[in-house]
Amino acid sequence: PGLRPFELDEEHLFFGREGQADELLVRLNRTRFLGVVGTSGSGKSSLVRAGLLPSLYSGFLADASSGWRVAILRPGSSPMRNLAEALNDPEVFGEDPASDEAVIRTALTESTLRRGALGLVEVTNQARMQTHENLLVVVDQFEEVFTQCAAEKRDEFVQSLVSVGKAQTPLSVVMTMRSDFINEWLETGQPSGVMDDDSVHLGALQGENLRAAIVEPARMQGYEIEPALLNLLLGDVKAETNCLPLLEFALKELWEVRDTERRVLTAEAYQEMKGLKGALNKRADKVFSQMRPEPEQQWAKRVCLQLVRVGQGEKDTRQRQRKATLLAMGGEDGAKQQIIADVIQDLVDG
Repeated sequence: PGLRPFELDEEHLFFGREGQADELLVRLNRTRFLGVVGTSGSGKSSLVRAGLLPSLYSGFLADASSGWRVAILRPGSSPMRNLAEALNDPEVFGEDPASDEAVIRTALTESTLRRGALGLVEVTNQARMQTHENLLVVVDQFEEVFTQCAAEKRDEFVQSLVSVGKAQTPLSVVMTMRSDFINEWLETGQPSGVMDDDSVHLGALQGENLRAAIVEPARMQGYEIEPALLNLLLGDVKAETNCLPLLEFALKELWEVRDTERRVLTAEAYQEMKGLKGALNKRADKVFSQMRPEPEQQWAKRVCLQLVRVGQGEKDTRQRQRKATLLAMGGEDGAKQQIIADVIQDLVDG
């Protein structure tokens, strides 16, 4: 899938984390609040989406009912609002998001969530799920509560999640978080065991697991990885830290130029890409060079700067922005807003 995480329907292409997926099931069977912690780019989101969720839907969790509703969100700067929107997804408790009723229901849900620490439990109980159903709330990139949230909003959200463990309701929470935010988590006053006993810590993919992640997705589609290419990939991964997203991107690029006659991905194509970093840089340079220096390239720089939160001596992190916020950089000038919209689309399509 490149730089994005694997999704539920890509389970058949997800290899290398089978042991951790099983561990998630074991731990989720004994706790209602589970953390998935690892370095940036270690594959936390993919593990939950393409490892844990397929197992839940298949009924592999012991002592749990067979039906699952899954609400997935990222906290952003308004975690309670984002949680309310996730709960009101049509596949969870909601209606068509374009309807007026959906807007009202989302507002009412957010109001209920904010009533107290058990607000999420109350929303779940009000939904009146069937006796065979469970709700799983997946909070992806939980570190956003520390980088984008006001302290009051953060504390309110954290209390709502951890209180799930005290409730008698078919509700569980799984969150993914970068391991370099453990100290910030401890500063919220939560027990250290929540990020120790009740969490799964992901290390780097290594050995046969790494080999499987490279080779098996191609084999599932009738292709092979040249031995020379596999050696190059394994060597470059060993030399780079936290490079799993770069590996996935390079593999996606290699798939686009695969040898369809011999049904193989080649070392020659990889060398032309100039390795893991070269593959991404080459694609980014191509997209950027196709823009006019004035004004598209200048707006592209401004847009990208808005998508990074500089840590000012601390950790730099991604920073989501609404499209409307980015368009507003053009002020009331419709022509500028159209240029920004075109630049955003070019970056997305690239």
